[in-house]
Amino acid sequence: MLRAMLLCLVAATSIGSSALAQERKPPVPPGRDPGGVAIGLVSTGIDYTLPSIVPRLARDGEGELIGWDMADNDRQPFDRTKGATPPQWGGDGTAVASFLLGGVVRLVPVRVDPADPGSLARAVAFMAQTPARLVLLPIADARPDALEGLRRAAVRYKSLSIILPAAEGDAIAEALKGLDNVITVRQGAAGVDATGFGGRAQRLSGAPLAVAAAGMAAARLLSREPQIDARTLKRRLMEAGGEVLWRIGE
Repeated sequence: MLRAMLLCLVAATSIGSSALAQERKPPVPPGRDPGGVAIGLVSTGIDYTLPSIVPRLARDGEGELIGWDMADNDRQPFDRTKGATPPQWGGDGTAVASFLLGGVVRLVPVRVDPADPGSLARAVAFMAQTPARLVLLPIADARPDALEGLRRAAVRYKSLSIILPAAEGDAIAEALKGLDNVITVRQGAAGVDATGFGGRAQRLSGAPLAVAAAGMAAARLLSREPQIDARTLKRRLMEAGGEVLWRIGE
């Protein structure tokens, strides 16, 4: 009986995975580059079809999205889980994107697969080839075999300022600890209203909110002083100590 149950479970999982793989993602709506400070967002995908997000997507000269799906290897970093992935794995991507829709920001979205140990490192490497100098990584947990590759990528691409959550036991924060271009932040205020997958109302709070708010502060600084490097940006943010929605975590 147990063996039969296990076989049924495996079969159901395979069917579900196959259906997910075959599900077609929506095309990225047409648009033009909005200008402004480019912010890279690493998550398990966003709903890039939302009318509020479309105008802030970074584009190349032909209007193509500057972004990538590390799982599907295409330019459609769509959240296949429809916002169901837990926040610690990067499931709040759409809500974070909606928070970032200030006038100084254009968004470079990248979708990663938490089950793929090389996904995070490849995401950082991709960001280094884009206009983004800020990379938001609202992800606290990762597979142990992903951490060393991620650290090597952060060291190699030191022109990128990487902002991520800081909490005791956070695997990624521990792996990137001490790097001059990595800024760890903690929660400030309780939360804010945001727009989640499909346009539904969502409360953005905790680590994802802290990372998003710190990213906006960094973008404002870069819009005023575009010449500063990642080390200086980190120092300036640490001296500021944070704002209502975020606090420096180091």
